[in-house]
Amino acid sequence: MFLHYMARYLSMHNESIYERVNIFDSYKPLNMRKFMELLDELLILNVYGTEDDSDEESEGEPPIQEMLELETNNQNNYIQLEDDSTPKGRRCSRRPRNQRIERPSTTAGKKNVKNTKRNNATKKAKISSSASQSEPNTSTTEFRIKREDPYLLWLTAVMLKRIDRCDEAVELLIRAIRLQPCHWGAWIELSTLIKDVKMLDELNSRLLENNEHHWMHLLFIAHVLIDFQIIERGVDIYHDILNKGHIAFKSWPYLYSQLATAHHNKRGKNEIKKSVVSFTNIIKLDPYRIDNFDLLSNLMYVFDNREELIALSKHVASIDRYRQETLCVLGNMYSLKCDHAKSVLYFKKAVRMNPFNVTAWTLLGHEYIEMKNSFAAIISYRQALKINIRDYRAWYGLGQIYELVKLPNYALFYFTHARELRPRDFRMLLALGEMFERTDRIYEALTCYYKALHYDTDGGVLLKLWKYYEKYGDSSIQTTRDHFNVLNKKALKTAFKNKSDMELNLILSKIYLYLGHHYMDLHYYDRAISLAEKCRNLCIEMQDSTCQCLIVLEHVSALINEVEARAGSDGCPGSTPGAIKARRFLFAL
Repeated sequence: MFLHYMARYLSMHNESIYERVNIFDSYKPLNMRKFMELLDELLILNVYGTEDDSDEESEGEPPIQEMLELETNNQNNYIQLEDDSTPKGRRCSRRPRNQRIERPSTTAGKKNVKNTKRNNATKKAKISSSASQSEPNTSTTEFRIKREDPYLLWLTAVMLKRIDRCDEAVELLIRAIRLQPCHWGAWIELSTLIKDVKMLDELNSRLLENNEHHWMHLLFIAHVLIDFQIIERGVDIYHDILNKGHIAFKSWPYLYSQLATAHHNKRGKNEIKKSVVSFTNIIKLDPYRIDNFDLLSNLMYVFDNREELIALSKHVASIDRYRQETLCVLGNMYSLKCDHAKSVLYFKKAVRMNPFNVTAWTLLGHEYIEMKNSFAAIISYRQALKINIRDYRAWYGLGQIYELVKLPNYALFYFTHARELRPRDFRMLLALGEMFERTDRIYEALTCYYKALHYDTDGGVLLKLWKYYEKYGDSSIQTTRDHFNVLNKKALKTAFKNKSDMELNLILSKIYLYLGHHYMDLHYYDRAISLAEKCRNLCIEMQDSTCQCLIVLEHVSALINEVEARAGSDGCPGSTPGAIKARRFLFAL
């Protein structure tokens, strides 16, 4: 029975994918009537056929056997009246409409999307009668018990999800998981319907009502946590499974693939190395597995590893040239070669094969940005958000587009959503700060830059702050300087909520010290000296003899001596080892 319904569904699914003229068209079924008829049959089998539902409807409805007899009598009366009153040559008579006897149709409810209770009862009666004909010794209740199939429940939930009836889909998926907890497809569909962490906790409590903790449940929780960018907890679950679980898990490529995806999402240098190591382990365990290799190609693209990306594209193309992952890898390879037209062609093929591939949609949007096609890029990112609203790359890409077309308020909206999904990614904070800067919201911009200091690795955030200190902190107008100092301290307190005033002054002194080195490299010696004096004054105001404060004072003295030496020798073009040491020290903010 499952194969029958699955084949019918796949027929409509493939028709909606391969017969679309434009890839940006809606991916809903082309023949919605056939789709709803199939869904109606599945709902009768899985939902309307339960005992509780039949008892509720039997209170206000005539018995099923009486309805079948009534329908049979109506059909016989119709045939008899037609034979007696209508000549053979005039079957379509001219009698008035109110006197015509129309044939009762059992398919009338199928023309409407919502069926009435009477139609549902009639359909249930047909299923029950067909079951009794095939198995005369079995009762209707026994037939209903046999009909509880987890795979049919999963298929019904998939179809309900496609017409945005998500609440009903969640209920059916929970029933399917309780019947067959090893069906990973049901877990994956359930993960796509979870909107937030609160909903995840509610589902966990419902799935653990019988105190049965299945090992698939752990994999599901880790998968959802990584999807929500709560990466540390997800990685801990996977490590527990590898260390404490069965020995078979240590040679399971899926776990290493998920670990590689988690490290890929963190985007730190050490994390990226771990991600590449995990992908290397996957190739050793299963040389013909290419799932998630599009993420590996993204890492190679970002770090400009041209030769490795070409080798990877040849490897995956030799395994299966027409897989969606292979097409994404080839698209990244041509994009790295700056052949954006060919790259778009491969990403379009991947999207046509699987219109629910979020990675392919976002990469297609990136390529359209490179080709200056803002309209197509916006549509691509919006398609990605329709599939997965938690995809931060699509939100960030939309913000970049509106930034390019000089609409900062629109860009601010999308960057805010991206930052909510990735609160520890300094790129999102930098983008937000730049948009606040364009809209002349100085306090918000400074707050974003100070928050980004937690995750800055190359001093780029400090250079953003340097512009503010140069424009407002060194202004010739006293009122402007005082107002900027007040906003600056307020932004520091907002960004570093758990820091004391002494710690905030220490951070501010380090920023002054860094900017002093920066001005010295630009041969602005007067500004470098003034910033060094500001740093020294802050340390004196703290009246603290802690180790860090003494180290800052030592660096201030070294900076002043170096500036005087450079000014006396007409300046040196390069940075001295003392300046480099100071920069490294400042990264420990």
